[in-house]
Amino acid sequence: MNPLISVIIPVYNVSKYLKQCLDSIVNQTYKNLEIILVNDGSTDDSLKICEVYEQLDSRIVVISQANKGLAGARNTGIENAKGAYLMFVDSDDWMELYAIETAFSKMDEVDLVCFSFYKEYPSTQVARVFGLNGKFDAAFMQRRITGPIKEELSDPSHLETLVTAWGKIYKTAIIKENKIQAKNLSEIGAWEDGFFTWEYLNQSKSVYILDVPMYNYRKFNSESITSNYKNSLLDKTNHMFDLLSEQLKKHNKGTDYLEAFNNRICLSVIGLGLNESFNKASFFTQCKNMKTVLNSRYHKLAFRSLELRYFPIHWKLFFFFSKYKLTVPLLLLLLAIKKIIKK
Repeated sequence: MNPLISVIIPVYNVSKYLKQCLDSIVNQTYKNLEIILVNDGSTDDSLKICEVYEQLDSRIVVISQANKGLAGARNTGIENAKGAYLMFVDSDDWMELYAIETAFSKMDEVDLVCFSFYKEYPSTQVARVFGLNGKFDAAFMQRRITGPIKEELSDPSHLETLVTAWGKIYKTAIIKENKIQAKNLSEIGAWEDGFFTWEYLNQSKSVYILDVPMYNYRKFNSESITSNYKNSLLDKTNHMFDLLSEQLKKHNKGTDYLEAFNNRICLSVIGLGLNESFNKASFFTQCKNMKTVLNSRYHKLAFRSLELRYFPIHWKLFFFFSKYKLTVPLLLLLLAIKKIIKK
């Protein structure tokens, strides 16, 4: 019999999308599943929907808790997982019905399987191509998610392509034996998926990267936390850099990792800048805040060694403005990017 796989789905106020998500899991061609729905303090009809599905499918377990955020819900799922393997699915996303069976077929002799995804927009679907396929050392993937180096800088949009906690099959034993837990956004501001994956890879030997899109990542959920202005994001991001820097030193990572980390710091200006573009303050205040970002302890140092030659012309312009702290044209570019994203 196929081994049990625990599918952990944090649920918070997603009644509009939840049925599509759950239908895509209960109808998977891989049947030996434990489906853990962690209702994280929902105030809409999400819990009712979960309970209806629990009555219809004995593989479903519903756990309700006070709101702890995405990381807290995932950690609750991990604590209760009984499967030899586990996966995460966000409750406003969905998977192709053959996804788990196809991905698990690559799990032999590796510690992690990672598969690609579609970005789902209101009127179009865009496949995210990894440009990588096959078996790799875990250290190769860990360095890639730390940050891009050299020619990898040619497409900054790939920065987080391999980072996501979803779109992967993990070994439960590695997670539990090493006490790997998701970190909350309230602590680190961003990259909660990245830290979880990074720490998991640090305890792994090999991975299989399957460049086949089988996960559907919804990019048009207006209630998503990525659509709102986050106050004090810079402080939280710097704390995240502190934690990652400690890990790099603790595990004695080499110069490639340090270069990758440096470039991640520089590329974080995209997210920090887009966050500022959601700020309802004046343009002058937004420019002032961007100046604070670029003069922060990590960014000021990192930009000194950023090589612009690998970027295509539009990104070269963006990071030229960032490197030399030209905040007015930088913010105008960010506002243009924001308009494109919203389309």
